[in-house]
Amino acid sequence: MKKVNWTAVVIVTIVALLVLQVATSLLGGWGMMGPGMMGGWGYSPSPFGWIGMAFMWLIPLGFLTLIVLGIAWVVKATGGGNNPVAPAQTCSSCGRGIQADWKNCPYCGTALTK
Repeated sequence: MKKVNWTAVVIVTIVALLVLQVATSLLGGWGMMGPGMMGGWGYSPSPFGWIGMAFMWLIPLGFLTLIVLGIAWVVKATGGGNNPVAPAQTCSSCGRGIQADWKNCPYCGTALTK
């Protein structure tokens, strides 16, 4: 089982969030749907005002969750490097590297013995 380097996951996530914040601020912030621009939804004295706030935060939180899960998957898929290296063998005739299960050298055609 591969170990996940959680320090790298946290650092990459923080960098991604900073890039996202800088990008949104350079593109004009949240625009019309920014805080307080929901026509009173979520801020009204209505007992169901929290529903508007929940929907307002649903997309950004979902997006951030997908970013974190994607980064964790990439780190898990590429991290570790614990693949055992096959023992190096060379052809007795030409000296080039060969795989253990080859019967003939693909470079010079010599029959390989085990």
